[in-house]
Amino acid sequence: MNERVRWICGGALLLSLALWGVPRAAAQPLARGKGKFLGCSLGAVRSDFTQYWNQVTPEDAGKWGSVEYTQGTFTWAGVNAEYNLALNNGLPFKYHNLVWGNEQPSWITSLDSVSQRAAVVTWIDTVAYGFGSSSLVDVVNEPLHAPPPYMNALGGKGSTGWDWLVNSFTLARADFFPGVKLLVNDYNILQSNTVTDSYIGIIDTLRARKLIDGIGIQGHYFEFKSPQGATPAYSYPVSTLKENLDRLTALGLPVYISEFDIDEASDSVQLANYQTYFPLFWEDPGVKGMTLWGYVQGLTWKPNAYLVRTDGSERPALRWLRQYLARPWWPLLDSPVGGTGLPRNTTLVWNAAASALTYRVQVSLSGTFAAVALDTTIADTTIQLSPLGANLTYFWRVSAANDSGASSFSAPASFTTGDQVAGISPAPAAPAEWALAQNYPNPFNPATTIEFTVPVRSPVRLVLVDMLGSVVREIAAGTYGPGTYAVRLDGSGLASGAYLCRMDTPAFRGVRKILLVK
Repeated sequence: MNERVRWICGGALLLSLALWGVPRAAAQPLARGKGKFLGCSLGAVRSDFTQYWNQVTPEDAGKWGSVEYTQGTFTWAGVNAEYNLALNNGLPFKYHNLVWGNEQPSWITSLDSVSQRAAVVTWIDTVAYGFGSSSLVDVVNEPLHAPPPYMNALGGKGSTGWDWLVNSFTLARADFFPGVKLLVNDYNILQSNTVTDSYIGIIDTLRARKLIDGIGIQGHYFEFKSPQGATPAYSYPVSTLKENLDRLTALGLPVYISEFDIDEASDSVQLANYQTYFPLFWEDPGVKGMTLWGYVQGLTWKPNAYLVRTDGSERPALRWLRQYLARPWWPLLDSPVGGTGLPRNTTLVWNAAASALTYRVQVSLSGTFAAVALDTTIADTTIQLSPLGANLTYFWRVSAANDSGASSFSAPASFTTGDQVAGISPAPAAPAEWALAQNYPNPFNPATTIEFTVPVRSPVRLVLVDMLGSVVREIAAGTYGPGTYAVRLDGSGLASGAYLCRMDTPAFRGVRKILLVK
């Protein structure tokens, strides 16, 4: 029997049944509306998953050794349930994984080279057919540390040194839908410049052939620091981790922290290390998502990495994480960003940060802000400065705050004054009415822009709804001040067809029909 037919006859029935059994949680994920996901791996579907996380990765259920333990017999029940948890709640799903030297079926090593390659082709083809609505796929896991025993059947090292990996990605690219992001994933990368060099070499080999869409870095605690009391003790400098992370994000591909955990028995030690390492990744604009590796006591790979105890209570690190994520993002600076001869009383403008209530503005003659010429907190997103010194270069930055705390400061921008003082301009009037504009372009593929107008500070939620009335994706959410905002909707991973974009506020509801055509 053709393996796609086998999947339809067996796995697809389980998929249909799973749709009816996926529990829904009332609470919202911690990273809702943040522009990047905070997900978690799953060993089994839990009813509290969506009150914490907004991305799904199967921990073991999707690995080849778990699915096809006996050649020709595929077991999809576990990964189907997790896949449909994601689909039913509009969450990104990452298939983990296709090719990995560990947890492969034992029977693969008894086959000759031709049969091994045929088995790999069938495996990738079958996964792509059954899980075509995945957002992400770990095509090759741990190429630096665990190459597969059948690598020679895929081309071995070859002329590139990585032909087997190139051919794995080539097979995946041919099978998966264009909107599915293909990733490489490995561990122990950032603490060593040499290992990061090797990883960049792999990525460049794939990128030159247009085969890779994102970079996975596992982010286990042992990659950065030894657990308390462990011997030998080690702790890699955060500055080194950051430097190598910047080298990877500079490649221009999205980076995903794929298996983050802090394995500490002590609540206080776990909390302190969450506060050190989580922001290192989360606040990097090149990191587009993070996935924790388990969250419930007794159900994590590392025994003390859990955040929720068996009795349902939360460890301090999780309580801190909730408050930390409730803070607004730092604002993006609009103007001036560079420029010379500006009025000494120039006007600073920045973009509103979702859920921000106030903004702290600093202006300094020093890029380190050791001393400041202005340090003030306002509710608006623009301020006209009192006259500064003439013909001097100033630096400015802004942080956002709400009831949960303040964001980090934005990256600073600079400008150089002239010797003139401009006339004082009246503040622009606030919009008079609520509005949800038609998206543009429309129809679209894969992305479109949606604008909405807010006349008074208010909670706003923008969602994508299918024609059956189910919310399939949250586009934006937060508290917005008066103004007009533009958000980008990426339709990658969504099926072609008509959808509704709905804007919900306490005082206004707007709906626009939009069309995705692939």
